[in-house]
Amino acid sequence: MTPSQPHPEFEHVWLGKDATQGRFGRVTIETCKERNRIWLCYEVEYPAFSKSGRWYRGIVSPSVARTVTPESAVAILEGLDWYLYGGSYFESRGTRGSGTVYVGL
Repeated sequence: MTPSQPHPEFEHVWLGKDATQGRFGRVTIETCKERNRIWLCYEVEYPAFSKSGRWYRGIVSPSVARTVTPESAVAILEGLDWYLYGGSYFESRGTRGSGTVYVGL
């Protein structure tokens, strides 16, 4: 359950970039090979602003994983009971949260 950089224990599927409101968040589905958990992952950073990097990852069902799009990722994460988040924006390597996903400036 600990967030990490891409790791061999995960199978990564690139879904694309969420261009909503010019944020260009990177969206992937990562499946844990050991526990078969499916994570929806969203990362965004604004290079012109220091400490703007942030990421979110939450466990989703196989049916959600099959239908998620880059544009729907934020709403899906916000609808989960909980997710993990972190990054320089939050000055955190990972915290458990729920509700609003802060991806804009």
